[in-house]
Amino acid sequence: NKRYGKKEVPFTCEVSPNHLFLQYKDWERLGTFGKMNPPLRKRCMQHLWNGLNDGTIDIVASDHAPHTESEKRTDIWDAPAGVPGVETMLPLMLSAVKQNLIPLWRVIEAMSAKPALIFGLDNKGMIREGYDADLVLVDTRHIQEIRSEQLHSKSGWTPFEGMDGIFPEMVISRGEIIYDGEIACKKGRGEFVHGKGYRS
Repeated sequence: NKRYGKKEVPFTCEVSPNHLFLQYKDWERLGTFGKMNPPLRKRCMQHLWNGLNDGTIDIVASDHAPHTESEKRTDIWDAPAGVPGVETMLPLMLSAVKQNLIPLWRVIEAMSAKPALIFGLDNKGMIREGYDADLVLVDTRHIQEIRSEQLHSKSGWTPFEGMDGIFPEMVISRGEIIYDGEIACKKGRGEFVHGKGYRS
């Protein structure tokens, strides 16, 4: 729960990497590819980092919108809003840890533990007996530039091109290695996860 005026009310707040790593000046580079909701602003970034660090903002969410280059390459009024971001979200946040923008424990909380709590995913979000073994292994010394040709989204591009990222070396889902330098599972392995509703 959070205070709203004199009352305590159950609501949550999220931020996307779009608004933590992209600024108003990126419009010049991105053009219609940078159209998103809410739009990029001049003086928001540091306030968002502050809110994420102090817990005012609960979670980091991808806001993944994998519009293709052909869909985005039109005038500003017809271009769909949103950018791809699910695959670059963790690499960007780990890079932010290396830059001392946020502590690692807070990234884990905002991207794993807290979302599981909010959506009522009882066996997710922590390393604990009885929980699903959903893990990523990373080498924080291995920083690489984000390149669209190395990503797997149908969009074929990324607004974070050339930025530093720390990508997982291995991904384990429900105890099974699904990525080990390359995708190591078959399509269709994923399952829809039913939450139990909002919890604060």
